[in-house]
Amino acid sequence: MNDLLRFLRRYYHVFLFLLLEGICVYFISCNSYRQGSYITSIANNVSGSVNGFFDNVTSYFYLRSTNEALVQENVRLRKMVESSYVKIVNNVHKEEDTVYKQMYSFIDARVIYKTVNKRNNFFMLNKGSISGIEPDMGVISPNGVVGVVIKTTPNFSLVMSVLHQDSKLNVRNERTKTTGTLLWNGKNYATGQIIDMPSSLAVKKGDNIVTSGFSRNFPEGISIGKIKSFKKDKGTGFYEIDIKFSTDYNKLEYVYVIKNYFKIEQDRLMQGIDTTNTQKQEGLQ
Repeated sequence: MNDLLRFLRRYYHVFLFLLLEGICVYFISCNSYRQGSYITSIANNVSGSVNGFFDNVTSYFYLRSTNEALVQENVRLRKMVESSYVKIVNNVHKEEDTVYKQMYSFIDARVIYKTVNKRNNFFMLNKGSISGIEPDMGVISPNGVVGVVIKTTPNFSLVMSVLHQDSKLNVRNERTKTTGTLLWNGKNYATGQIIDMPSSLAVKKGDNIVTSGFSRNFPEGISIGKIKSFKKDKGTGFYEIDIKFSTDYNKLEYVYVIKNYFKIEQDRLMQGIDTTNTQKQEGLQ
C-alpha cells in the first residue's frame, strides 16, 4: 500500500495531465461537430481493435471445447452416412423389419500420448472400456485411418498405429478397384507402402487409396492416402507403391473408435471356415 501511494505521489502530475486532457477532448467533441466526429471515429477504431484482440484471446482459450463439440457433431453425422449401415434383403416381411440396419457406430476420443518416429508406434486415448471401447476396434481420424485398439483399461485405450511393423491393412485403389496390403517401412511417418496390388490395371500418381471393406475393423471407403510413386515388380506381377498418408499422425488430436455390431457374427463365421478346412486336412492325412 505504501508503495502504491509513493508511486501516485511521484507521478500524480502525469495522471492529472491525462485527466485534464481527457476533459478537454470531451468538451471539444461536444462543441465541434467536425472534430467530434473525427474523435469518435478514432475512439471507435481503437475500441474495435482492443475488443478484437480480447475476442481472439478468449476464442483461443475456448478452442478445445469448440473442437470437442465439433468432434461430437462429426460422430453424429458419421452414424448417419450410408457406409455405416448394411442393407437387409428379406423376402419374409415382419412388421418391425427395416431396410437398413446400423453396422458401425463411432466413439469420439482424444489422443493423450503418441509416438511417430519409432519403428513401432502407438497412440493412447482418453477413453476405455467404460466408454464401450474394446480391443480389435478400428480407429480413424477426420482425415483417414489411424490404427487398431490393442489394449484397454476402464479409462484409457492403447492403439497400434498403422506406423507399426505388425500393421497390415487391406486397401483398395478407388479408381481401379484393385486391392493390396498397406505396410509401413519404418522410415517416414508421412508415407506408407502398398504391396500385392496386381499390375494388370495401370495405377496413376495421385490415385486415391481407401479401405477395401474386407477388414472387419473398418468400413469401406475410409481414406488412406494418395499414390506418391510406384513401380512394377517384374518377378511377381505386382506393384510396389508409395503413398502419402491423408492423416498427419504427428498432429493427431481427435479420433473416432469404430464399433462393428456384426463383428462377433463375422468372426464366428470365419472360425467355422477355419475349422472346416482343418477337419478336411486332417481327413486327407
